[in-house]
This record gives sequence, structure tokens and C-alpha cells, in this order.
Amino acid sequence: MSLPKRAATNVRYLPSSAFSSYVTFIDPNQGQEIDGTVNPPATVVQNIHANVQPWRSKEVDKSETRVGQSAYKVVVHYPKTYSLNSGMQMQITRGTTVHLLNIESLYDPDMQGVEMHIWGWEDNATT
Repeated sequence: MSLPKRAATNVRYLPSSAFSSYVTFIDPNQGQEIDGTVNPPATVVQNIHANVQPWRSKEVDKSETRVGQSAYKVVVHYPKTYSLNSGMQMQITRGTTVHLLNIESLYDPDMQGVEMHIWGWEDNATT
């Protein structure tokens, strides 16, 4: 089965049934109080339908610790009422597990404002 394709740009979009996860976008950069206390992150938008797929994994050696780094590709319908940037984070909840991904890059595959492809990563510290 082939995916629906826009004839003008020759790009195939995901079907609605592929958007089976929910994502919350968080902006952690909310500045700080006068006394230096960091302000809590702000929720930009929540419960956005998304397609979440593992992208790549690797291990990174840090001082006396081995850190597993997992990357994901997340596809959402192009945002019309909110803005995203690479300083934000994505929160994905699957069952009782919450994944907090740092956004690495954003990409509109055909520049038509239909889908937004987002690559994000999370660290899983292990010893």
C-alpha cells in the first residue's frame, strides 16, 4: 500500500491512522527570577496527535558513566496555532513511561505546511 502523495511536490504524507501517539511541547527557557531562581518550563501545547518512530541509538562515554542516547523522528500535522523551535522539548507518554526529548531539528518536507518532521533525542543514564 502506498501513502497518499501530493502531485505538485511528489511527497507522500502519513495517513491519519499513523498518528497514534500524543505529544506535549514544552518550552524550558522561561528565564529566571531576580534572585536567580529558574522559572519552571511552560507548556506550549499539549495532546497533539503524532507519529513517533525510533530513529537511532548510541552509547556515549562520559566521565565514569555510560549514557545511552536514543533519537526519535516525530511527525505532527503542521502547526497553525503555535510555533515550535529547536530550544523546546517534547514530552511523550506511553503507558506509565514519560519520555522527555530535546528537539534537535525541525523540517517541513515539501514546504507546503502539511506535516512537520521533528527529530529529538533523550539521554538514558546507566552505570
